[in-house]
Amino acid sequence: MENFLHIAAVWLHVLGIALFVGPQFFLAFAWVPASRQIEDMQTRVAAMRTITTRFGWIGGIGLLLILIGGTYLIMTWRDYHNIVEGTAFFDLRYGVVFVIKMVILVVMIVLVGLHMFVVGPSQVDAMEERARGEDVPDVRMRQIRITSLVLSITGLILALVIMGFGVSLGATEYSLKNF
Repeated sequence: MENFLHIAAVWLHVLGIALFVGPQFFLAFAWVPASRQIEDMQTRVAAMRTITTRFGWIGGIGLLLILIGGTYLIMTWRDYHNIVEGTAFFDLRYGVVFVIKMVILVVMIVLVGLHMFVVGPSQVDAMEERARGEDVPDVRMRQIRITSLVLSITGLILALVIMGFGVSLGATEYSLKNF
């Protein structure tokens, strides 16, 4: 039963990562370039609102699955890896790598949250204003676009770094060595 729960937790964790990271690649490398082909700004803005809202839901579900699977994995890591009683968490690379991974995760969540709840909506609102014929200075549009791009790419890079740390936790020859 313990192996089944461990496998289920890893599966949930990986599924959550796929749901969180996959749409980031889609938005960055498929949607954004393709959306520039939509000449009618009102249509482009409407499509962007729909896609980014759905990304938010999919990414949020992904984060929830990551949390559920990851919580089980960290709560059972000693038993699963047969860690000798009395071994402190930071005696092994596992503990240090895990904490670094969590710090980067917090930074990534803050950046993604800033993008999802502040910069992204500002960008879509500015595009919508422009679509209605309102005067939105090019400087403002460029500044928002650059901020959005920096936050998006940084969030994606951090997600990939976190994945690398996660993989290293699974490499027991590395992670279960004394620090």
